[in-house]
Amino acid sequence: MSKLINKNCIVFDIDAAEKKDVISVLVRELDAAGKITNQEEFFEDVLAREAIAPTYVGFDMGLPHGKTDHVLEASVAFARTARPVVWNEETGETAELIILIAVPLSEAGDTHMKILANLSRQLMHEEFRESLRSSTKDQVFDILTEVLEG
Repeated sequence: MSKLINKNCIVFDIDAAEKKDVISVLVRELDAAGKITNQEEFFEDVLAREAIAPTYVGFDMGLPHGKTDHVLEASVAFARTARPVVWNEETGETAELIILIAVPLSEAGDTHMKILANLSRQLMHEEFRESLRSSTKDQVFDILTEVLEG
């Protein structure tokens, strides 16, 4: 699963007012990398999933995802925001590290669960989260590639 992340899909210092702005930037990068078929439709799919329940997972992290026919191949995009962005409107919890997961509908169960399992094992560890906060783009690419190959 090492092809899940593309260096161009790692974006730092997003200056966003709302989570939809962060998601929009990441969707644009996935589109530019040729991972999705329709930028607007996939963006709407991800927002629809967020409307069901915010994907705030604690530790200043958001894990938005879309499992739709608008995804050509399973992919991950990563963002580090310039300042915290409210990720759960009900609780006011904020996120600074965002990992957008894009999975074709046909792989919704298997691939999505494998990506989540690999990420979840690491997200609990402060040193992992800190490395995502402080590393260069190349380092974040290497870190996420290693985790996602899990």
